[in-house]
Amino acid sequence: MTEQRAHSREPAHAPPRPLFVPEGADGFTLAQAMAPGQHIETLCPCGERAEFDARAWMDRGLGFQALQDFSGRLRCSCGGRQAWFEVWPGEPGTSGLKVRSAAELYD
Repeated sequence: MTEQRAHSREPAHAPPRPLFVPEGADGFTLAQAMAPGQHIETLCPCGERAEFDARAWMDRGLGFQALQDFSGRLRCSCGGRQAWFEVWPGEPGTSGLKVRSAAELYD
């Protein structure tokens, strides 16, 4: 019997940036996640992704809290009240995503 191999091919579309799987994002404090050279993104279970500006929480002195402790404080436009945080390389405002802020509580 002859073995047939699947042809590997390049994807028909390329993502706008390389795939990045955050390492240890669950262990980041809010202040660590907002360090220079990186930014925070949120992902709702519905699939909506946004860059997240947490300066309002930092201004309230919450930088010591674990980043994931804030996930229940967010509300997506779909009505969901839970979002995941990811820490991505790159300065804030360079992701090309819509920017949501802690001041608006992701409404």
